[in-house]
Amino acid sequence: MLPIVESLLWGNRWPSGGLLAPARPSSIIRHSLCNRVKKALAVMIQHNLVKFEASERNNNIAEYSIIHHNVYCLLRYPKYLYMIKRIYGTSEEILLEILLNLGQASASNVIFQSANRLKEANDDSEFSDPSALHKSFLKLAQDNFIIRCPKLADNANIQKVPTLEVEEKEKFTVPHLEIGPIAKLLKENATQLGEHGDSEVIWRVNHERFDVELRNVILVNAAARRVDATAGELYHLILKLWRECSNPDSPTTNALSFNVIKDAVRKNEGSSPVLLEHFEQYLRVLYEDTSSLIIRVGDAGGGQFVLNYSTVFENLACATLDSIVLERFGSKALRLFRLTRIQKFMEQDQMQNIAMIPAKEAKMFTYKLLEHNFLQIKELKKGTSNFAPVKSFILFHVDLPQQVARTALEASYKGLFNAMVRQMHDLTDNKRLLDKHARLETLLETLRGEGLPEDELAYLSDSMTAAEKSLVARIHSMNDHLTLGQTQADDTILILESYLKFSSMT
Repeated sequence: MLPIVESLLWGNRWPSGGLLAPARPSSIIRHSLCNRVKKALAVMIQHNLVKFEASERNNNIAEYSIIHHNVYCLLRYPKYLYMIKRIYGTSEEILLEILLNLGQASASNVIFQSANRLKEANDDSEFSDPSALHKSFLKLAQDNFIIRCPKLADNANIQKVPTLEVEEKEKFTVPHLEIGPIAKLLKENATQLGEHGDSEVIWRVNHERFDVELRNVILVNAAARRVDATAGELYHLILKLWRECSNPDSPTTNALSFNVIKDAVRKNEGSSPVLLEHFEQYLRVLYEDTSSLIIRVGDAGGGQFVLNYSTVFENLACATLDSIVLERFGSKALRLFRLTRIQKFMEQDQMQNIAMIPAKEAKMFTYKLLEHNFLQIKELKKGTSNFAPVKSFILFHVDLPQQVARTALEASYKGLFNAMVRQMHDLTDNKRLLDKHARLETLLETLRGEGLPEDELAYLSDSMTAAEKSLVARIHSMNDHLTLGQTQADDTILILESYLKFSSMT
């Protein structure tokens, strides 16, 4: 499958024949290779990683292209599961996990397999009734975390390359499910669902909805860091109100009045006493703050408030880029970078004078930033006459959306990939030692539970040398740091991608 993925990554679109080897193998080998290519494409289409459409040159040929965003979202699956468990509970987490493993599946199949999973994990007969899982599935669809897959169009039978479509009103509508037969099969300990009424209505995970939720988590954390946890709680509630009345892909939300926000805080059961008592003060701090997390646009209804995604993510992107410059080049380079970004265009002499940095150091840091694409040059020519020499002015500036943000985004992708490779390398090279340590820990825990004396446990523990234990501890520490680095790199990627997305709309 890997060669096919590489071909799709390097090319925009490929016909199925173009994914085969260019050489002319024998008919038997070619037939076997063709079957493997078809199977690999089918698996990737099942998991929403590849799409197909009719070729523009020949409508009878299907062309395949990879969905880059969905491939990257494979890394975010643990975040998806944690988010759903935090918002809803364990049942919804199991439903989502089953759907992620299957790629695409009917609601009845997902509920049936989830009920089997819960039954095996808990060994409790109450999970044989799938009605609770059905309600959980309805919640996920109602909140747009799962979405219907397109089905065959009406004219698909007359086309060699089928067209798939789904109506807008049906995307999140769950059809009537026959819960009785599912419960009967579960009582009989069946492992396969078989034929069911909604087998043609297929569902998948809605990555766009999860992107919005992850984006909101970043904004809530920003509000909490900027003020405190209570401000983050208020901002989380306001984001919920904005989601209900605004398009999440719009660069600016619809306005919310002061009275609407206050009523929502009062009616929310989880609101803290501090928020209820100091609601007006927290709201004022948020909209008066320079981070632009909330913007006041009017006075009707006690005040009108909106969220400008392009502005707030520009501020977050600037803060992220400032942190990158500080880590790579130091505080003086950060001073020059921030000053140039604020002043728009600056000459070299202006930069060193205003930043109060010696000329030699200012030139060194300026050209380091220029070399790594954090600063750009604009040349202005001023001619006094036709015969006199032309005078040039060299101005430094920061091209945030077109150059700097894209450079940092590319570096974040590389850093994330390097962290993953290093983590896999450490775990693979030390697999035997880690397995030995895991088996020993499991054995010691079991014997400790059985009441074995501590001296005998210590004797068993000495079966691993001190050097081996030290190496295992170092590997686990490095693994934790690499996992944390991957999470932070993903947050940076999400901020920069959101900034580029909304800046292109304005």
